[in-house]
Amino acid sequence: MRLSALRSSRIALHNPRLRASVSAHQDSDVFANNLRKTLDAHRTSNRNRLIRKVYPRPLPAALWRPEIPLESRPECPPATPPASTLKETKPKETTSRQRRRLRHEDAATRSTQSRPADTLIRSSGTFHDENAGSYPWTSFLELSDGIDDATAFLNAEILALERYLTPSSPEQIWTDQLSAHVIDSLNPIVPHTPQLIGFRHIGLALPHSDLNFLLPFEDPLRSPDRARKPSATRPQIHDAHLRLLRQVESTLENSPPFDRIQLSGKRRPVLEARHQPTGLLLRFHCGEKAPAIMDYLESCLDQYPTLRPLYMATRALLEARGLSQSLQSGIRPDALAMLLVTFLKLNHDRFSVPFNTGEQFMKFLKFYGTDVDLQSIGVAVDPPGFFGSEKIQEFREGNTNTACLRGQRSLINAKRTAVSRGNMPAGQRLCIQDPTHYMNDLGRSFTRTAELQNVFSTAYEQLCDYSQNWKNTSRVNSILASALRANFDQLETLREKLVPSD
Repeated sequence: MRLSALRSSRIALHNPRLRASVSAHQDSDVFANNLRKTLDAHRTSNRNRLIRKVYPRPLPAALWRPEIPLESRPECPPATPPASTLKETKPKETTSRQRRRLRHEDAATRSTQSRPADTLIRSSGTFHDENAGSYPWTSFLELSDGIDDATAFLNAEILALERYLTPSSPEQIWTDQLSAHVIDSLNPIVPHTPQLIGFRHIGLALPHSDLNFLLPFEDPLRSPDRARKPSATRPQIHDAHLRLLRQVESTLENSPPFDRIQLSGKRRPVLEARHQPTGLLLRFHCGEKAPAIMDYLESCLDQYPTLRPLYMATRALLEARGLSQSLQSGIRPDALAMLLVTFLKLNHDRFSVPFNTGEQFMKFLKFYGTDVDLQSIGVAVDPPGFFGSEKIQEFREGNTNTACLRGQRSLINAKRTAVSRGNMPAGQRLCIQDPTHYMNDLGRSFTRTAELQNVFSTAYEQLCDYSQNWKNTSRVNSILASALRANFDQLETLREKLVPSD
C-alpha cells in the first residue's frame, strides 16, 4: 500500500492533471521527493501502533523478570484516548475462560487469607539467656556428671527438645481417635479403607504435624503382571482421582468439625481440610500405595538413631524462621529429612562420639550453611553425594548410563534451563534426588535456598559463640536457645486443645 501511493505520487509529477487528485489523497507520512523522510515516518507510525503485553497484577514471588534499562526501552508515547470518549467506553465482556480464571484466583486469595498460619513455632526475636523459663524443653533435661563441655551440654538439650516435641501419650491417643473417626466417616463412600501415611505413620511427627491419608485406588492396567505399565498420572486416572476426592469433599463439608476445605494440585490433586476444634490440617491423596520414600525414611531411622533428634531441632529452627512447609512455600518435611540422611551417610564413622547429637548438629549447620552451594548443585541421597554440570558432560561423552545418573542429568538440566530462561528462583531452587524415584526432585517446590543456607550459617555462628561463653563462664542457661530463638506459646495452646480437661 505504501509503495503504490509513492509510485502514484511520482507519476503525478509528470502529469499535471493528476497532481491535484493525488495531493488530496496523499498519505501524511509519504513524501514524494524524500525517501529517507518517508521511511522514518513509516517507522514512527509502526512503532506507535505496537501492542505490548502488560502485567497489571503484582508479580508472584516465584517469578523473576530482568529489569530493562531506560536507555534500552523503545520510545513509545502512551496512547491516551480523548477525554470525551472516556465516559462512553464500555467494559469488555469477559470470556468464559477468563471468568473461570478470575474465580480460581479469587478462591485462592480467600483461602490463603482465611487459613491460619501453620507455623506454631515462631521467632522470639533476640536471645535473652536470663529468661530460662521461655525454654520449655529444659524441663526435660537429663544432666549427668559426665557433662563437662559445651558439646555434651548441647547434646543433652537436643535430646530434651526431642522429648518435648514428641507427642505425649494423651496427645497420641487423641490424634489416633481423630484418625479413626475420619476413616470410619469415609469408609461408606470410598472403595477401599483409607490409610494413615506420612510422618504420623512412621513416628517422626510433631504435635502439630499434618495428618495425611491415602485413598487407595486400584489401577488394573498397572498390575505387577504387566511388563510395560502406563503412566500413573494419565488423564483417565487423574479424572478418577478428582471424582473420588470430590466425593470426600462433599462428605467433609457436611461434617461440622471440618472447615476450610480446599481441593488443589494440577498433576496430583490433594484435598485439604482443617479440623476446626484444634486447627490441625488433614490432607487426602489418591494412589495405588503409600509413597516408597516413607519406607526408605523409616529404615534410615533404624540405621541412624540420631536422625530423629536432629530432625526435631532442625525443624524447630526452620519453623521459627518461617521456612518450614507452610503458606510461605517452605521446605517439605521429607526434603529436610533427606538432607539430614545425606549428611549422616557422608559422615558415617567420622564423629568423635557416635551418638553425640550436639557435635552432629553443629557440623550439619556448617556443612549446609557454608561448605556447599545448594543453589547451583543437586543433592543425591543414595548413593550420597552431590551433582552439578559435570553430569551433563559425562553424558555427552557417554561415560555413564545408569538410572541414578540419568535422573541427576535430568534434574540439573531443569535448573540450567530455568536459568537460561531468566527464571532465577527456579534455577536456584533446592534440588534433592528422590532415592526411590530418581527422576523426582523433592526440593522442586522450595525456592528460598539462599535463606535456608543463611539460617544454617547464622545458627552455627551463634552456637559457636555461646558454646565458648559456656566454657568460660558456665553461666549460659541454654546453648540451643541462642540458635533457635523460638517462641512455643502457640504450640502450647494447641497442645492444650489436643488434651481437653475433663
